[in-house]
Amino acid sequence: MPTSPKVKRQLLHVLSQNEIQGTICELGSGWGTLAFALARRFPKCRIIAYENSLVPYIYSQIYKLVIKTENLHIKQENFFNALLSEADVIVCYLSPNIMACLQPKLESELRQGTLVLTNTFALPSWIPQQTVEVEDLYGTKIYIYLNQNKI
Repeated sequence: MPTSPKVKRQLLHVLSQNEIQGTICELGSGWGTLAFALARRFPKCRIIAYENSLVPYIYSQIYKLVIKTENLHIKQENFFNALLSEADVIVCYLSPNIMACLQPKLESELRQGTLVLTNTFALPSWIPQQTVEVEDLYGTKIYIYLNQNKI
């Protein structure tokens, strides 16, 4: 399911309150709704969008030709196979089961200080630094974590 416009705006607002530099990775970018917004909002950052499904990946690549976002790199790749240690920011909207599987990968690969934002579903045993409730129909939550693990 794509990130709703209200959640996307709030996510971008939260990120804008931080001094974002370097690489932002979106895990499971789908149709690219958030990835393109990230690329526009943070033109000096490198945005890497991972999408495993072929049709959304192709759609995003075609849309990228039209929009011409040089800082956006869309990869048809399972993010579980990607090395995430280069990320300065991780953004994701994944099911609770996937979040539980993702947590050990984040713990083993992310550098200390990496910012992690999750849409709707929290990481099972991480304590968020902040939780933002979006004023939408569902009261969607954005969980904001600062990775404290040292690798």
